[in-house]
Amino acid sequence: MAATMMKNSPPKARKPRTAGRPAGGGGLTKQRIAEEALAQIDEFGLGAFSMREVAARLDVYPATVHWHVSTREALLAEVAALVMAEVAPPPGRLGWKDWIAELFRRCRAAVRRHPNVAQLLGAQLVSNGSLPMELVEGILATLADAGFEDEALLEAYNCVVAAMLGFLTMEFSPLPADNTQAWAEELRERVHTIRPLDHPVLTRNLAQLANKAFILRWDNGTTVPLDSSFERHIQITIDGLDAFARRLRSA
Repeated sequence: MAATMMKNSPPKARKPRTAGRPAGGGGLTKQRIAEEALAQIDEFGLGAFSMREVAARLDVYPATVHWHVSTREALLAEVAALVMAEVAPPPGRLGWKDWIAELFRRCRAAVRRHPNVAQLLGAQLVSNGSLPMELVEGILATLADAGFEDEALLEAYNCVVAAMLGFLTMEFSPLPADNTQAWAEELRERVHTIRPLDHPVLTRNLAQLANKAFILRWDNGTTVPLDSSFERHIQITIDGLDAFARRLRSA
């Protein structure tokens, strides 16, 4: 009888599956994933970055990584935010010129620690996906203190960001992935065999420019940093902003 009752009993209803965190990686966080992604980019470069490899390094399934950061672009945005997290100087301690100079130096220091991220910060809009609001607010507040407002504030802000990231994007441009040594030797030879009659100013200054001037380099800033040029770049940018501000006041 008991066997008959068991046989005729309706099957037990299965508990419906619900969307949620995949099994494994219980202690994983978005920041930990971003840190591992940054480590991968540091080691192999931006082009070789993949979410699957990040998951493998964290010893979890790719679905676990995707549960925290839905797309590759979203993860790259988190990487950019991680690098830029401590770039903005504290507010209220420096005059506007010193604040801008310190901002540039702190940003360059961050990129020198992670040079493969330079192209992400300066040349890919995906880095805007995790907006560094403190950085934006800090730059805007500093420029407002300098007297910029309305459209002039927008123009000065764009100038600061472009000057800061543009220099670093070029200074830390990645070397070719293949035949790096052969490429460098070919470019070095080409630079040193420029014809004086065709390019007299370039030839006269070649000793100063070779491998230290943009376009004429075969090493990037990781091995040949452009320290002096960067400091001059800061001063020229600030002088330009100052002249712009004075022109606005006298208008």
